Amino acid sequence: MRHDSPRLAEALTEERAWDADGVTVLRASVTLPQLAPGGQRARRFNRYYRRFCRAYFAYCAQVLLPEAAASCRDAMAVSAPWSVARAELTFRVVFRRGALWSVVCDARECVCGQPPFLLRRSDVWDLNAGLPVPPEEFFPPHRRCKRELLRFARAEMQRRAQQGFPCRENWRAMLRRALNLRNCYPVEEGLCFFYPPGAVADEKGGIVTFTMPYDTENGPFLPPEE
Repeated sequence: MRHDSPRLAEALTEERAWDADGVTVLRASVTLPQLAPGGQRARRFNRYYRRFCRAYFAYCAQVLLPEAAASCRDAMAVSAPWSVARAELTFRVVFRRGALWSVVCDARECVCGQPPFLLRRSDVWDLNAGLPVPPEEFFPPHRRCKRELLRFARAEMQRRAQQGFPCRENWRAMLRRALNLRNCYPVEEGLCFFYPPGAVADEKGGIVTFTMPYDTENGPFLPPEE
């Protein structure tokens, strides 16, 4: 059965603000993808990101709001400069080949008195089915996907360390411990995967990203054109 090509619709956008002691201490904004109407697959995709939106606002209320309120009280106690805490969740479609899409979401947070923080997550979608695609799908059957990614990351990290990249002292062990197969997604150049800030590099290193080139024999495979 032939499916119509999925299309982005107007993004889901919402904003919220929270007060403490009569002062607005936190503002958050969310922009997430939505598909144009297209049956169950689009409804499943859109519902997923609406739930993500609600979950992010809940996180802001439970985690960021107490920190923002404390930063305001501390600043007022000593008449120090202060600014409203801000959180922003945005998305990018970084790969689109027929019904296979890669969506990367970045959450940027800034609370007065703390360093800015960036958190990333990725989703790979088969939009014909409206379902996520695991990274194992980009490798031959029975090939251990995690082992292949680790092998590539170790060689690449060694090269970066020799060039002065701010690796953690135990980066070799952390590459294995902190590898999350959900943090994988295809781009035009290969299969991309990343580690959160502080996992394998110091804070200056930020999010550490690797891109494993496509290999028609051993994987990862370049998704076919439709």
